[in-house]
Parts: sequence; structure tokens; C-alpha cells
Amino acid sequence: MSGSTKNFVNNKVSARRIMVFGKSKDPDSHQVKQILEQYLLPKDSYEWIDIETRQDCKQMENYFRTLCFTDRRQTPYIFIDQLYFGSLFELNLSHKDGSLKNVLLK
Repeated sequence: MSGSTKNFVNNKVSARRIMVFGKSKDPDSHQVKQILEQYLLPKDSYEWIDIETRQDCKQMENYFRTLCFTDRRQTPYIFIDQLYFGSLFELNLSHKDGSLKNVLLK
């Protein structure tokens, strides 16, 4: 694992309140984008990065497995307040039950 990949991910997660790592060709990543756009988040609090465009995409996926304590290799990876929140599944659950609004807009 490249130290620069690890540093890149850690810096991005700590720089934004809401950080999403996804893939442009992944339907789950697109759904996450659509859900988050409904909350009209301030531009400086939210960022979405397409990891497919990076040369270290595989290293990032490997690091996410360690960072997120998961064997899952499918995007998206969602971080809120520097903590791993989950994927589309968790975001969808909290969106549907109304708790996501409290988390995002606090």
C-alpha cells in the first residue's frame, strides 16, 4: 500500500464533513449522489471523488477494506464527520427513515 494513497484518503476524509469515494460507472454511486443532492449541502462540506480516474484505484480499494473494517470492494464509501458511515444500503435506510437529515444538517 502506497503511503501517498493512504495520505490522500485520510486528508480528504478529514478535510470535508461529508466525503464520498465512488465510481462514475457504478449505479450505487450515482444513487448516493442523487440522495445527497436532495439535502442541498454546502459546497465546502461535501465532496465526491471518482476513484476510477486515479492510478491508485486498487490501492484505495484495499485501504478502504482496512479503514472501514469490511471485505466489501464495491463503491461507494461514505464518510461523515471523519467516520465511515457505510454504503448506499446504510444511506438509503437512514434517508428513508428520516434520520439522515439530522445527521447531514446538524
